[in-house]
Amino acid sequence: MPNEEFTQCVRRFLKDIGFCHEPFPPYDAQCWGPFHDWMLDVLGPGSSWNDKQLVELEHVGRGIIERSYPYASTEIKLLYAKLTAIVTLIDDSMEDEAMHQDIVQFSDRVYQGETQQNPVLALYHEDLKTLSKLHKQDSVLRGLAVVPWIDHIDACLMEKQLLILECKRSEADGAELIKYSREDSLASKLRVPHYLRSKSAVSEAYAACIFKPDNQQNLPLTKYMKAIPDIVFFIEATNDILSFYKEELAGETYNLIHLRTRSIAASGSMCMSGSGPDGIWTPYDTLKLLCDELRDATHRIDGLLRLEECEKKLQGESGLNDIDDVDITIAMQWRGWRHGYISWHLECRRYKLDFLREIVEAEQHGEKSS
Repeated sequence: MPNEEFTQCVRRFLKDIGFCHEPFPPYDAQCWGPFHDWMLDVLGPGSSWNDKQLVELEHVGRGIIERSYPYASTEIKLLYAKLTAIVTLIDDSMEDEAMHQDIVQFSDRVYQGETQQNPVLALYHEDLKTLSKLHKQDSVLRGLAVVPWIDHIDACLMEKQLLILECKRSEADGAELIKYSREDSLASKLRVPHYLRSKSAVSEAYAACIFKPDNQQNLPLTKYMKAIPDIVFFIEATNDILSFYKEELAGETYNLIHLRTRSIAASGSMCMSGSGPDGIWTPYDTLKLLCDELRDATHRIDGLLRLEECEKKLQGESGLNDIDDVDITIAMQWRGWRHGYISWHLECRRYKLDFLREIVEAEQHGEKSS
């Protein structure tokens, strides 16, 4: 996909949702000093990763939490940064056969109350216990916050099996290729790409933390629960869109956008005419479609959480007597995630989006100047 097409599509989406790339938060030495030490002294020795890989892992684990949870306590930020670092390491270690065998047994050992044999998985298990204790007074929120981290491990195993099939597919021809095309057509009706994406994500856990960024905070679930499904979609789709550029550079085709492209193309739907030759549906068409769906979901979340009204009340506008402090807290914590999560993708070295961040910053600076 040409850089211009990707840039145009994402810029339009960011403008449609009113994205604001805000300054990076001040360095929190109480949080990130201990996290750095933990990376060097605890996680690093338990893994097979080299120093360069661990530096990048720390960059990812720290960055998403530092950027996306401006209201989080040091305790929560540190815990979620550790979990993010570990889950990223696990996700990128599926080709490590020795670790793979331990990963296969992870969830069973959790359910049986057995000790994890792999040191990285043992750390992961202990951090999940800590996370569960933080939510001991709320079983619903605990389920949202803890269970996805466990499910993610088994989803990675499922993803590996499907990736093996994907490799076979790339070498297929003749009758085998016809079989795969038929499967794509059926998959488009069964929403398989979305199912695979949701299984491998920990989006519910990240969503739960938006509304529980501090152990002392207890926001009423009824105030934000209806927005959770769209927030989960926001987390997943934003990552799919903003990681697509680096995946295209790497030639990766096992992702939501490519899977969905093949499903739509194979379905032969007359109402889905693409931009390719003879109306062929392309990955760029899927990217645009996903951006539109994400824009609509973002607006629904903003509406449900009354973001615009809360912002107006904070600015001193009258006539908003039914907006209380709890409403404002919920809306601001969502806004903090909304802008921070996107900003993290633009800034993270993993996604190679420096060019896009510079464009967005220049546009916002121009709007402020005018």
